[in-house]
Amino acid sequence: MRVFSSFEISGSGLTAQRLRMDVVANNIANVNTTRTPEGGPYRREVVVFEPRREESQFLLPFSDDSRAKQATGQGVRVVAVTNDGSAPRRVYDPGNPDADVQGYVNMPNVTLVN
Repeated sequence: MRVFSSFEISGSGLTAQRLRMDVVANNIANVNTTRTPEGGPYRREVVVFEPRREESQFLLPFSDDSRAKQATGQGVRVVAVTNDGSAPRRVYDPGNPDADVQGYVNMPNVTLVN
């Protein structure tokens, strides 16, 4: 069984948080993007983390609970970057070329506070 050093554990957290900050920066950069190649407004992206576990062929086939207890304190890793499924913000702006017939524009679901 491989022992993770404190530097490896800290490095995994720093690497994961750096990716999260890149995603946050991308969200902020697109706070006013109403048109994307996929159609519609930009969708906020969210980073999903999980604990890093040792993947070794020498571990005995314990139950998932026993394996989770063995794998504590080994760092973190990014599982995925997904789109936030919440509805876009609707803003009244009848002069905007993307406005609907009522004058509302679907804006990205990005809020700077979040």
